[in-house]
Amino acid sequence: MLRITLQNLVKICAGIGIGFYGNSETNDGVYQVTYSLLNANHTLSSIDTLVSETVELLSATVRGELTQLEETLSPRTELVAVVRNTRRQAEAVAQTLDGIPFWGESRGGPSLLAEQVGDLEDYRWLAYILLLLLDLVICLFTLLGLAKQIKWLVIVMTVMSFFVLILSWGSMGLETAGAVGLSDFCFEPDGYVMNTTQARTGLSPEILQYYLTCSQDIFNPFQQRLTLCQRALSNIHSQLYGLEREAVPHFPASEKSILSIQSTLNTTESNFHHLVALLNCRGLHKVPAICLHGIKLVIHGQSPVLIPPNLSLPSCLLRYS
Repeated sequence: MLRITLQNLVKICAGIGIGFYGNSETNDGVYQVTYSLLNANHTLSSIDTLVSETVELLSATVRGELTQLEETLSPRTELVAVVRNTRRQAEAVAQTLDGIPFWGESRGGPSLLAEQVGDLEDYRWLAYILLLLLDLVICLFTLLGLAKQIKWLVIVMTVMSFFVLILSWGSMGLETAGAVGLSDFCFEPDGYVMNTTQARTGLSPEILQYYLTCSQDIFNPFQQRLTLCQRALSNIHSQLYGLEREAVPHFPASEKSILSIQSTLNTTESNFHHLVALLNCRGLHKVPAICLHGIKLVIHGQSPVLIPPNLSLPSCLLRYS
């Protein structure tokens, strides 16, 4: 009888070890999910900040240097016409860029969701650690009672083990339900992600499809705006070079304004190229892959012995690789 009891205790201790491993795997998976959400929020915030800075810079140039340059060149109507055309194109670029941020008022959503998931994981991790430690303490005291032949201690630990067993069964039920739900989500996540994100943020299906698929067959919804901005910036460059060649010899005071506008234009083009890189689908497209890999770790952690048969790493990540 004692031998059988010791064998069962050894099995229980082994199960506790697996529980610690699974809890650690789940924690790592949730960390990857929150990391991917924060990464997405950083990208969206960077787009918003970059657009705001560029629009503000162009608006200040239109109000300042271009207005001053127009007053300086007022005796030459043909040069004034060039300056006004430059002003219109700069305003058009600012207006076009201002319409690019697509996250709107919900751009804080990923960070808020990451914070909520992180807080929930902290409570879950602590609860499971306490439950596993309680299991371990019961095993140790049971061994102590058997070794010292303390009957009352063995009885108390046996009663406590029944309560812990009920808690363990309840947690196992929650884990199984969570693993099944997450595995179904991982098997076909596109539809759920698109519907949920569109309902919460109001994003257009074209933008969602572009970032989820990131395929050459999917048209970039920002390409037209970016092309218009690129052409306008090139035209402004050409007009400024023409003004520098024609106006500076006759109006030396205009040189300072032209150089200042060129400096602003160079900064704008640098911001524009950075914005093009941020808007490319490859950056945000990595987020679902990291997130799904984190979900797979969560499922492994919740079911370290039995992994759902319909879940594999390629099935989760193939469309995002």
